[in-house]
Amino acid sequence: MRRTHWSSGDWLPVLSASGKREPAHRAFPKQAEDWDIDRIISDYADAAQRMKAAGLDGIELQAYCHIIDQFWSDVTNEREDAYGGCFENRMRFSDRLLRAVRDKVDDEFIVGIRQTADEQYKRGGIDVEEGMKISRHLRDSGLIDFMNVVRGRCDTDPAMVNVIPVTGMKSAPHLDFAGRVKKEIDMPVFHAACIPDVSTARYAVESGQLDMVGMTRAHMADPYIVQKIIDGREEEIRPCVGATYCLDRIYLGQAALCTHNASTGRELYMPHRVSPA
Repeated sequence: MRRTHWSSGDWLPVLSASGKREPAHRAFPKQAEDWDIDRIISDYADAAQRMKAAGLDGIELQAYCHIIDQFWSDVTNEREDAYGGCFENRMRFSDRLLRAVRDKVDDEFIVGIRQTADEQYKRGGIDVEEGMKISRHLRDSGLIDFMNVVRGRCDTDPAMVNVIPVTGMKSAPHLDFAGRVKKEIDMPVFHAACIPDVSTARYAVESGQLDMVGMTRAHMADPYIVQKIIDGREEEIRPCVGATYCLDRIYLGQAALCTHNASTGRELYMPHRVSPA
């Protein structure tokens, strides 16, 4: 996919739906050819099969700033073949991919998709109407068990900050939008975008806007959030303040560390739990 970095992979050609460069990563992608598409779909299906064999209960596919939604969006898909143009063609890649994944795992294995339901471009791209249409299409396919809703995109640094808010920005800015998707699509919905504390997460579920809350950076700050809730020790949870030191580092090809938790990223020699002397 075009969203990649110099510090990852084996310097293989970057692929996308079309040859449009991403400003954030600056890679020039090659437009995926038919054999590329076949290989990518096969690789996804094989990976799902490995996850099931490893004992996992399910997987989540990424369709947010990555190759799946790059086929969906007319901003990144300028193809004139069977994978471009009309809505049905732009959905063809993900339809084939999801079908291939399902064919490798049984119906008891959970398959979800993290998707952008509104890219928030001023012109073109996946808008709310198109996002809802995609969501209904995925639901009606019967190939997924849940959606993890994203609003926005991350092809530029300013756009990414809107998706992953930093210190001083509004908490849970897209929660109401995710709740709207849940109401209109009527299937299990997850969401993760600056939901840093248990109180906000609890409200999101109790208000019926979400079925499950994703707290990514919060768990980097404190991986024992759930255990502390179970133990009745919420006041001991180390908070995420949105410094985003974690993301800043990985964009420089470095390990993700945390300003609030020195053990994050250093677990091999600095464990999260320290026995008293």
